Amino acid sequence: MARLPGAPAWVPGIMNLRGTVVTVVDLSVRLGAVSVGPPRVVMVVEGAGKRFGLGVESVQGVADITEELMEPLDAQRNSGGVVGALAHLPDGVAQWCEIDVIARESLAG
Repeated sequence: MARLPGAPAWVPGIMNLRGTVVTVVDLSVRLGAVSVGPPRVVMVVEGAGKRFGLGVESVQGVADITEELMEPLDAQRNSGGVVGALAHLPDGVAQWCEIDVIARESLAG
């Protein structure tokens, strides 16, 4: 991963994905954690019309989430608009991240 000068702390750099340059956003750093190095897993997502990598520690699974399972968060608990809600799942609670918000604040142009 190549570092981007002047990028926010939560943008550790860019990577080559099958010949396309993709910006990587470290979700844990964006949510306030201290960086422990480059993300181990990068999920490619699209938000605000842009494709980028979302770096995470791990992926626990994929779930169908219905509106009934969602608990909206107020401005004091939403990490600057990045976490839109908590999803109450049978195995625990997951954060519902607003990918468009992450893309707009992290990707230039």
